[in-house]
Amino acid sequence: MKLSKLLSIGILGALAAGAPARADEVVVTGVATGVGNRFSQTSTPFTNDKGALEWVFTHRFNQNVKDAGGGSLGGLDSGAAIGFGVAYVFVPNVAVEVYRVNNYADYEFALKATLVRPQASFPLGLGVRGGLDWRTAAYAPKETSAFGQVLLSYTIANRVTIGAAPSYTANTQFQTDVFNVPMILQLKITKSIAVIGEFVPKKNFLPESVAQWTVAVEKQVFHHRFAVWIGNTQATTVDQYIGGDYAGGITDRNMKIGFNLSRAWDLFPAK
Repeated sequence: MKLSKLLSIGILGALAAGAPARADEVVVTGVATGVGNRFSQTSTPFTNDKGALEWVFTHRFNQNVKDAGGGSLGGLDSGAAIGFGVAYVFVPNVAVEVYRVNNYADYEFALKATLVRPQASFPLGLGVRGGLDWRTAAYAPKETSAFGQVLLSYTIANRVTIGAAPSYTANTQFQTDVFNVPMILQLKITKSIAVIGEFVPKKNFLPESVAQWTVAVEKQVFHHRFAVWIGNTQATTVDQYIGGDYAGGITDRNMKIGFNLSRAWDLFPAK
């Protein structure tokens, strides 16, 4: 199915779906997901409330923890891959998203639609997301890459959320027609604290490369989310994390630290 058809079906389904959730989390009686607009790198199936604007700031230090040692506080003295993005829900269950990260000056433009929201009797979430990545850095080939994703989540015992994001991108830095399935596990520790793990299977393009993994501890306060992050990849856009070839390949020695910060609010609150 072509990406345009997938997005059309997704948007129509989203418009027909039930009432949207609050801007800061998915709130369903009996389903304590605490899942917002995104996990760490991967998008969730959910949009925010209609009229909600969310910005996200991602920060991944450049220096490996092993190389930095205690003298550089695990890499805190180094530069970083810094990203900033916004998402706006202009109609219920449909969001437009724009994100940019300084590594490769990579822009990601996306449209996301929520098709199914979790219910206590059936805590499944389903969404679709598609768009374009645009690498514009002067030190690398300037390229664009269309992508599409199916976003799934399921909550177990009101505590554990598992997710998957079957994803396709037309090209990465070194490959074309790439498909992969990022997997996510979120464990709700308290009402406002969660541990989020993400895993992207290894691709065979680079023999020395390994699977990508990240772990974050996230704290939610009102409409704010802050996450302390550690992982073996700085990739934050679809074209960067799908192929396993980001920056020449991912190795276990690439373990770095970082954080995410996001804030959502009603752009035009009711008077």
